[in-house]
Amino acid sequence: MGLFGRGARGSAGRAELARAREWIGARTGVEAYVEPATVTSSITVLLVAHDGEHTRVRVGSAREAADLARKAGIPVYDTNRVGVPQRKRDYDVRMARGGSDAGRTRSSTGHRGRGTTTSTAPVGPSPTQQRAAETLARVAGVELVGQPGAEELARLLRKARANAHPDRRGGDRSDWDAVESAARTLDL
Repeated sequence: MGLFGRGARGSAGRAELARAREWIGARTGVEAYVEPATVTSSITVLLVAHDGEHTRVRVGSAREAADLARKAGIPVYDTNRVGVPQRKRDYDVRMARGGSDAGRTRSSTGHRGRGTTTSTAPVGPSPTQQRAAETLARVAGVELVGQPGAEELARLLRKARANAHPDRRGGDRSDWDAVESAARTLDL
Protein backbone atom coordinates (compact mmCIF):
# COMPACT_ATOMS: atom_id res chain seq x y z
CA MET A 1 0.00 0.00 0.00
CA GLY A 2 1.35 3.45 -0.94
CA LEU A 3 1.69 6.54 1.15
CA PHE A 4 -1.92 7.59 0.59
CA GLY A 5 -3.54 4.13 0.61
CA ARG A 6 -5.56 2.72 -2.26
CA GLY A 7 -7.56 5.89 -2.88
CA ALA A 8 -8.78 6.31 -6.44
CA ARG A 9 -6.80 3.31 -7.70
CA GLY A 10 -8.88 0.71 -5.83
CA SER A 11 -11.52 -1.43 -7.49
CA ALA A 12 -14.86 0.04 -8.45
CA GLY A 13 -17.54 0.07 -5.79
CA ARG A 14 -20.65 -2.07 -6.11
CA ALA A 15 -22.85 1.00 -6.34
CA GLU A 16 -20.81 2.42 -9.20
CA LEU A 17 -20.88 -0.90 -11.10
CA ALA A 18 -24.63 -1.19 -10.48
CA ARG A 19 -25.08 2.35 -11.86
CA ALA A 20 -23.06 1.37 -14.94
CA ARG A 21 -25.15 -1.78 -15.53
CA GLU A 22 -28.34 0.27 -15.16
CA TRP A 23 -27.03 2.88 -17.62
CA ILE A 24 -26.12 0.16 -20.14
CA GLY A 25 -29.54 -1.50 -19.77
CA ALA A 26 -31.37 1.76 -20.47
CA ARG A 27 -29.62 2.41 -23.80
CA THR A 28 -28.99 0.62 -27.09
CA GLY A 29 -25.76 0.01 -28.94
CA VAL A 30 -23.54 0.63 -25.90
CA GLU A 31 -19.81 -0.01 -26.24
CA ALA A 32 -17.16 0.14 -23.51
CA TYR A 33 -13.86 1.99 -23.99
CA VAL A 34 -11.19 1.34 -21.35
CA GLU A 35 -9.21 4.49 -20.54
CA PRO A 36 -5.79 4.23 -18.88
CA ALA A 37 -5.04 5.43 -15.38
CA THR A 38 -3.59 8.91 -15.05
CA VAL A 39 -1.73 10.62 -12.25
CA THR A 40 -5.03 11.84 -10.77
CA SER A 41 -7.48 9.04 -11.57
CA SER A 42 -7.78 5.30 -11.79
CA ILE A 43 -8.63 3.31 -14.88
CA THR A 44 -12.04 4.32 -16.22
CA VAL A 45 -14.51 2.84 -18.64
CA LEU A 46 -16.16 5.24 -21.06
CA LEU A 47 -19.59 3.81 -21.93
CA VAL A 48 -20.89 5.17 -25.25
CA ALA A 49 -24.43 4.55 -26.55
CA HIS A 50 -25.42 4.38 -30.23
CA ASP A 51 -26.23 8.11 -30.33
CA GLY A 52 -23.01 9.19 -28.59
CA GLU A 53 -24.50 9.71 -25.12
CA HIS A 54 -21.84 8.65 -22.63
CA THR A 55 -20.75 8.26 -19.04
CA ARG A 56 -17.55 7.25 -17.26
CA VAL A 57 -17.14 4.68 -14.52
CA ARG A 58 -14.06 4.13 -12.36
CA VAL A 59 -12.79 0.57 -12.29
CA GLY A 60 -9.87 -1.02 -10.51
CA SER A 61 -8.28 -2.71 -13.53
CA ALA A 62 -8.66 -3.43 -17.22
CA ARG A 63 -9.79 -6.92 -16.25
CA GLU A 64 -12.62 -5.46 -14.14
CA ALA A 65 -13.63 -3.32 -17.13
CA ALA A 66 -13.62 -6.36 -19.41
CA ASP A 67 -15.72 -8.30 -16.88
CA LEU A 68 -18.28 -5.47 -16.75
CA ALA A 69 -18.53 -5.45 -20.56
CA ARG A 70 -18.66 -9.25 -20.84
CA LYS A 71 -21.43 -9.55 -18.24
CA ALA A 72 -23.39 -6.77 -19.96
CA GLY A 73 -22.87 -8.40 -23.37
CA ILE A 74 -21.25 -5.33 -24.96
CA PRO A 75 -18.00 -4.96 -26.89
CA VAL A 76 -14.96 -3.54 -25.10
CA TYR A 77 -12.12 -1.56 -26.67
CA ASP A 78 -8.82 -0.08 -25.49
CA THR A 79 -8.70 3.69 -26.10
CA ASN A 80 -4.92 3.49 -26.47
CA ARG A 81 -5.51 1.44 -29.61
CA VAL A 82 -8.78 2.71 -31.07
CA GLY A 83 -9.30 6.12 -29.46
CA VAL A 84 -12.66 7.55 -28.47
CA PRO A 85 -15.52 7.09 -30.97
CA GLN A 86 -16.43 10.04 -33.16
CA ARG A 87 -20.10 9.74 -32.24
CA LYS A 88 -19.20 10.64 -28.64
CA ARG A 89 -17.48 13.85 -29.77
CA ASP A 90 -20.36 14.61 -32.15
CA TYR A 91 -22.81 14.19 -29.26
CA ASP A 92 -20.78 16.62 -27.13
CA VAL A 93 -20.86 19.17 -29.94
CA ARG A 94 -24.63 18.72 -30.39
CA MET A 95 -25.17 19.22 -26.67
CA ALA A 96 -22.92 22.29 -26.59
CA ARG A 97 -24.90 23.80 -29.47
CA GLY A 98 -28.27 22.98 -27.94
CA GLY A 99 -28.88 19.93 -30.12
CA SER A 100 -31.88 17.63 -30.27
CA ASP A 101 -31.34 16.40 -26.70
CA ALA A 102 -30.69 19.90 -25.31
CA GLY A 103 -34.00 20.29 -23.50
CA ARG A 104 -33.77 16.90 -21.87
CA THR A 105 -32.30 16.70 -18.39
CA ARG A 106 -29.50 14.20 -18.31
CA SER A 107 -27.23 12.74 -15.70
CA SER A 108 -23.54 12.60 -16.37
CA THR A 109 -20.33 12.07 -14.58
CA GLY A 110 -17.73 14.74 -14.97
CA HIS A 111 -14.29 14.20 -16.42
CA ARG A 112 -12.98 10.80 -15.40
CA GLY A 113 -16.07 9.88 -13.41
CA ARG A 114 -15.82 12.44 -10.63
CA GLY A 115 -19.22 12.97 -9.01
CA THR A 116 -22.64 12.92 -10.58
CA THR A 117 -24.47 16.05 -11.62
CA THR A 118 -27.83 16.58 -13.23
CA SER A 119 -28.19 19.50 -15.60
CA THR A 120 -29.57 20.60 -18.90
CA ALA A 121 -27.12 20.85 -21.78
CA PRO A 122 -25.42 24.22 -22.13
CA VAL A 123 -25.76 26.40 -25.20
CA GLY A 124 -22.41 27.07 -26.84
CA PRO A 125 -18.95 26.25 -25.51
CA SER A 126 -17.97 27.26 -22.01
CA PRO A 127 -15.32 29.97 -21.62
CA THR A 128 -12.83 27.25 -20.64
CA GLN A 129 -13.62 25.28 -23.81
CA GLN A 130 -13.32 28.44 -25.92
CA ARG A 131 -9.88 29.21 -24.42
CA ALA A 132 -8.82 25.60 -25.06
CA ALA A 133 -9.86 25.88 -28.74
CA GLU A 134 -7.97 29.20 -29.00
CA THR A 135 -4.86 27.54 -27.53
CA LEU A 136 -5.02 24.81 -30.18
CA ALA A 137 -5.44 27.40 -32.92
CA ARG A 138 -2.54 29.53 -31.61
CA VAL A 139 -0.12 26.60 -31.42
CA ALA A 140 -1.33 25.25 -34.77
CA GLY A 141 -0.72 28.68 -36.32
CA VAL A 142 -4.31 28.99 -37.50
CA GLU A 143 -6.79 31.82 -36.99
CA LEU A 144 -9.90 30.60 -35.21
CA VAL A 145 -13.11 31.88 -36.82
CA GLY A 146 -16.36 31.14 -35.01
CA GLN A 147 -16.99 27.94 -33.10
CA PRO A 148 -15.10 25.01 -34.61
CA GLY A 149 -16.88 21.68 -35.04
CA ALA A 150 -15.59 18.33 -33.84
CA GLU A 151 -13.74 17.56 -37.10
CA GLU A 152 -12.08 20.98 -37.17
CA LEU A 153 -11.02 20.60 -33.53
CA ALA A 154 -9.49 17.20 -34.33
CA ARG A 155 -7.54 18.74 -37.25
CA LEU A 156 -6.39 21.62 -35.02
CA LEU A 157 -5.22 19.15 -32.40
CA ARG A 158 -3.18 17.14 -34.92
CA LYS A 159 -1.52 20.28 -36.30
CA ALA A 160 -0.91 21.75 -32.82
CA ARG A 161 0.66 18.50 -31.62
CA ALA A 162 2.92 18.42 -34.67
CA ASN A 163 4.01 22.05 -34.10
CA ALA A 164 4.46 21.71 -30.33
CA HIS A 165 6.26 18.38 -30.13
CA PRO A 166 9.22 18.69 -27.71
CA ASP A 167 11.57 17.07 -30.25
CA ARG A 168 10.94 20.02 -32.59
CA ARG A 169 11.41 22.54 -29.79
CA GLY A 170 14.70 21.39 -28.31
CA GLY A 171 12.92 19.65 -25.43
CA ASP A 172 10.68 22.62 -24.53
CA ARG A 173 7.36 21.15 -23.35
CA SER A 174 5.45 24.36 -22.56
CA ASP A 175 3.32 24.41 -25.75
CA TRP A 176 3.03 20.60 -25.75
CA ASP A 177 1.61 20.63 -22.23
CA ALA A 178 -0.77 23.48 -23.14
CA VAL A 179 -2.01 21.51 -26.19
CA GLU A 180 -2.55 18.33 -24.16
CA SER A 181 -4.40 20.29 -21.48
CA ALA A 182 -6.61 21.87 -24.16
CA ALA A 183 -7.29 18.42 -25.66
CA ARG A 184 -8.42 17.12 -22.27
CA THR A 185 -10.64 20.17 -21.75
CA LEU A 186 -12.26 19.60 -25.15
CA ASP A 187 -12.45 15.82 -24.52
CA LEU A 188 -10.50 15.05 -27.70
